Amino acid sequence: MIKKIALITTLFSTLAYADMSEKGFFVGADVSYFDAQMNYSKKGTVITTNNYITNDRLASYSLKAGYQYYLTRIYLRVNNSSTLKDSQKKRFEIKTKLVEINADYLPLFFKSDDDFFMLKGIAGIGVGANRSALSSYSSQHLDVNTGKPEDLILNKDTQWLMEYGGQLGVMGAFDFGLSVELAYRYRSGLMTQFTNQDDSYQATFKLMSSEFYLGANYMF
Repeated sequence: MIKKIALITTLFSTLAYADMSEKGFFVGADVSYFDAQMNYSKKGTVITTNNYITNDRLASYSLKAGYQYYLTRIYLRVNNSSTLKDSQKKRFEIKTKLVEINADYLPLFFKSDDDFFMLKGIAGIGVGANRSALSSYSSQHLDVNTGKPEDLILNKDTQWLMEYGGQLGVMGAFDFGLSVELAYRYRSGLMTQFTNQDDSYQATFKLMSSEFYLGANYMF
């Protein structure tokens, strides 16, 4: 009960400090350091390699646009196309692009007396999809007739698969519309799936990503 009262009190106290100008459409951009963990899971006995997890790290950027209403905001975010590589076995590369919808709560921590600057928190969720395709796959299997290594012929269609996660951070906002945010973002979901032409081999790539990002936004 005490925790509920404290939470309600916090919410109303932040709303009391909200300024009427803190609503409107905004655009922004994020630059991030991206850490991707890819889980390779196979079905079938054509390939002798067992399931394994590999990691890749790269820089990324994304664009966003949405609407802020006082201490909440909702926005569309689209990141640039990235190529994720198998750093463990050097067997595959996947080209992926993310499109998602985010919803954030922005509690107010501090507001200057002249309303020039505010410090806010960021707590939100995101749901979207990876537009991914297997751009290369290096693997050989033994042909059942000759017993010699032979390249697999794989279906590499572009796929849209769901991902979801959350973000936590802080934001500094100025009264002329500019805001700067520093936050941590986590996402999990499927990235791509493929089979060889006779369906004797299937593989699924799951993605778990984390990133620290620096963002800048402007509200109209």
